[in-house]
Amino acid sequence: MSEYIPLTECLTGHVYKIMSRNLSHGVYDGLGGFIGIREKFGDRYLFTEYHWDKGPPYGTVHPETDLGPLPDAIPVAETLGYVDPATGRPVSWDFGIDMNGWYRYCDGDKEPMPPWPEGKQANVPNTALFDYLMQYEEA
Repeated sequence: MSEYIPLTECLTGHVYKIMSRNLSHGVYDGLGGFIGIREKFGDRYLFTEYHWDKGPPYGTVHPETDLGPLPDAIPVAETLGYVDPATGRPVSWDFGIDMNGWYRYCDGDKEPMPPWPEGKQANVPNTALFDYLMQYEEA
């Protein structure tokens, strides 16, 4: 196994050249994960893999080179939350007393979304991070 940057030396918000199962570059999230662009079945999307030092079965990333920090305006996250695609209103998960939980609108009085199939949620992609990482993928 080649030398790699230990987890304790990884800097939150920095882009790294990495060796992993599915990613070639990733932004360290500060929690042991690297967010990078994964391709699967022709789709490309942000995906998190975890540092080797986190151990099995999820530790798959060997960071090789620190390529520097992200611009401050780009959030270090796979997604930017969830919305109701029918209305565009933001929603968040809320556990009920019975721990079943439901999505609630979070732009007002937190009323629950309608149950599925009428009520659906969609993630808001972090396109700024995706676009920023594309420069490394295309190099």
